[in-house]
Amino acid sequence: MFDRFKQMFAPEMAPRGPVTFDFEEEIDASAERIYGLLDFGSELCAKRELGHSVALVGPDHYCFTMWQMADLPFDITVGEAVPGEVYAYRAVARKKVGRLVWSEERHEIEPRGDGSCLVRLVVEAQFDEPMPLAEYGEHVTRMAMGCMTALEKLRLHAEQGAQAVLDYEDRQFG
Repeated sequence: MFDRFKQMFAPEMAPRGPVTFDFEEEIDASAERIYGLLDFGSELCAKRELGHSVALVGPDHYCFTMWQMADLPFDITVGEAVPGEVYAYRAVARKKVGRLVWSEERHEIEPRGDGSCLVRLVVEAQFDEPMPLAEYGEHVTRMAMGCMTALEKLRLHAEQGAQAVLDYEDRQFG
């Protein structure tokens, strides 16, 4: 009887399993330029150009650290890399912060014939389980906003260069 009473007042729990986010952005740049910005192994890698640390630690395996969060490196494992077409990787923080367990990002690049490309970003993210539904909703919203922002920064970087992204981040974070 006590278990049934507890269930009546327990918070509704979030669904189990990863969440998938899917966004598209038209970018006025070549597939090669966009791919170079995404590729952790490229000297053109956007993360490097923006001052972040990207270190090769093994075949298709990188350690990525954002300069704003120097104490929180991420292990990056590239899962698929087809120049000018697709770049996909899995990211896991070396130190647990928040409720995100891992994410997998897949960028699909589709040339449009006029020098621009449609870039599709598909992100799968796994959060801690179990999690109350209300808290889950907050994390899903933040992750969706982060995905949209990442795609917008990729567009800015490809079309206008690194300084445009840095200016955007100044406005974003003050």
